[in-house]
Amino acid sequence: MKPDLELKIECFNLKYTLECGQCFRWEQIDENEYIGIIQDRVIRIKQGNGKVYVWSSLKDNLEEVVKEYFDLNTDYKELEESISKLDVNVKESLKYSSGIHILNQPLFETIISYIISANNNIKRISRSVKDISKKYGKKVIFENKEYYLFPTLEEIKDITTDDLLACGTGFRARYIKNTIKYFEENIEFLKCLEKENTEEAKKMLTSLMGIGPKVADCILLFALKRSEVFPIDVWVKRIMEKLYFKKETNIKEISSFAKDKFGEYAGIVQQHLFHNVREGNI
Repeated sequence: MKPDLELKIECFNLKYTLECGQCFRWEQIDENEYIGIIQDRVIRIKQGNGKVYVWSSLKDNLEEVVKEYFDLNTDYKELEESISKLDVNVKESLKYSSGIHILNQPLFETIISYIISANNNIKRISRSVKDISKKYGKKVIFENKEYYLFPTLEEIKDITTDDLLACGTGFRARYIKNTIKYFEENIEFLKCLEKENTEEAKKMLTSLMGIGPKVADCILLFALKRSEVFPIDVWVKRIMEKLYFKKETNIKEISSFAKDKFGEYAGIVQQHLFHNVREGNI
């Protein structure tokens, strides 16, 4: 079947981008081919021969939506050339992870998904997000299968803690319910969050129940385009200690070092390091 959209893209690796822990709504169906949810639509995307091919449940402004979500308007070839000059460790990482893009995901969905992510694994996070979407989100038929969009605040506002527990969210259920209630009562919060500088936005996020510094940094990086943040989980802590400190080091010290060392590219460097340490490349 002819694709709805065909784009020629340099310095983009679909597999690395979708499998490096940024997102939870994608399913691999073949080599370099995935089905997932972007905002108001289901898409199937395939990469090959220097191009990406896209099929979508909704054709309206498809190119704009795909380019924004996958950050295809950013020159990653130039960006990777810049970060390769930071030091030998980053340069070495790029040999194995070139083409990772930072996704631009919907803010409300990202906040809820990353609350679920705390002390969790990707398989379980994805299942919980999928269950919540199936119960409360809009159904979309795509290629003769049912899919469900992530619910809006209006659609999910009456969800109970028990409902969330039934979706496998565990102890995070009350955090999610509290956050949803807070957003209902403070309807301008998300808009204000987008406008604030990174430091203030992080303070706003960490004021929400269940969001600590690492989760806040993930939300800032993957939904608010704040590439200067450096989320630190056990994998990133491990590789930073190995490459830069040569000893066990606390997260605060690693964070300060990354901010000074990597600057505006910290979040991008983090994704390359994260990919490589999980794959055992460095």
